[in-house]
Amino acid sequence: MISRRPLLMSLLASSMMPATAHCAPLKKRVIVIGAGMAGLGAARDLQRAGFEVIIVEARDRIGGRTHTSRLWPDLPMDLGASWIHGLKGNPVTALAREAGAAMVTTSYDSANNYVDPALTALGLTDPDDSDTNALIAKAIRKAGQGDVDISLQAALDAVAPPQSLNAIQRAELDFAVSGTYEMEYAGSAAQMSAWTIDDNESLPGDDALFPGGYVQIVDHLAKGLDIRLKKVVTRVNWRGPGVTITLGNGETLSADHVIVTVPLGVLKAGSIAFDPPLPAPKQQAISRIGMGLLNKAWLRFDRVYWPAAYDWHSFLSPDKGRWSEWVSLAKIAQTPVLLAFSAADRADRIEKMSDAQIVADAMQAARTMFGSSIPDPIAVQITRWRADPFALGSYSFNAVGSSNADRSALARSERGLLYFAGEATNARYPGTVHGALISGQASAGAIIKTGRSAAQAKL
Repeated sequence: MISRRPLLMSLLASSMMPATAHCAPLKKRVIVIGAGMAGLGAARDLQRAGFEVIIVEARDRIGGRTHTSRLWPDLPMDLGASWIHGLKGNPVTALAREAGAAMVTTSYDSANNYVDPALTALGLTDPDDSDTNALIAKAIRKAGQGDVDISLQAALDAVAPPQSLNAIQRAELDFAVSGTYEMEYAGSAAQMSAWTIDDNESLPGDDALFPGGYVQIVDHLAKGLDIRLKKVVTRVNWRGPGVTITLGNGETLSADHVIVTVPLGVLKAGSIAFDPPLPAPKQQAISRIGMGLLNKAWLRFDRVYWPAAYDWHSFLSPDKGRWSEWVSLAKIAQTPVLLAFSAADRADRIEKMSDAQIVADAMQAARTMFGSSIPDPIAVQITRWRADPFALGSYSFNAVGSSNADRSALARSERGLLYFAGEATNARYPGTVHGALISGQASAGAIIKTGRSAAQAKL
């Protein structure tokens, strides 16, 4: 996930309230489906408030789409979420400090651009951001005046038909759309809504990476929780008075409430059956919101072969989105690692390639940028989030016809029994770790409030 926007304190304050130590114990059980940030955040608040909490997790690890690989023992690599986006007022920042996790800030201003020789031969030496950004803004503005929502690509084609652009203009526009939108939101320009794609917020402050990995935050949240791994949920019966879940092995568990925190991709696939079926507004929301794809190729070298002064390296080629965004870890103790991103349609195509094919393709771009003498990496780690059956994508985006009302509908509790959390349910901060965490804490807060009201009614 690559950057975002502000406004958090009121929701954050209310979501943190359940953690007070002097709450009277509430002898009720809650099952949380999923041990990602939303599930862990919800479970911690509920347990602190006196609830019995069980987390069931389909994977053999916790963290969900925050996954720190230990394949390289000396270099933890985050295969899922990597950044805190906006350090100021961010609940993940507070958790990082609690956990004692070191953070290293990165900046989009610390960037170097490279242009493919095929384009320099045509006269392009430096991308013209101002003209391209003005064109995109015009397209979105004109689309907003229409009667029906259209895709970002359709909006662009309406104001700048492909046949009206020369090769340089097309490459510059594709570069801007790929970097600003597809890499940011993980959705294809042909699927993203021209009306609502920018309707969410971000937090102020720098972005930061964890040299020790996001696992530090995940492990900190998970302390003392009852987490049961390799438990695949196949059915949720919420007919009442409580809720019963069925696992893949036929085992059943019952509780007073259930919080579903599985990724949107899993909900879209219908991997979990709900009895009774989910209400129409929630089903429509699941159908309308898009599930995007952002994959990573971590390339490790024997030494740094590229300019170490920059955090970001951007590659502008005639082939839209082809390894156009790279992050260097060289500023962190001269670590000889490059991270290359692929997003949206291109990421879907690359997922089907072998690791060797992916590395060969990425290294063609790397050698164009940094010189033909750069050797192949000595080790690689490559993600395929669409193929992951417990994710089926990276994170959500605002697709054509969807809006924040859909995210609110997805987040809405059902009869005080069934709750939903996760980044896709957060209308302010979708696609972010803090968005997921806040959503989980909000669901926990609602359950705690219900429990207290019931307890007071008995007095």
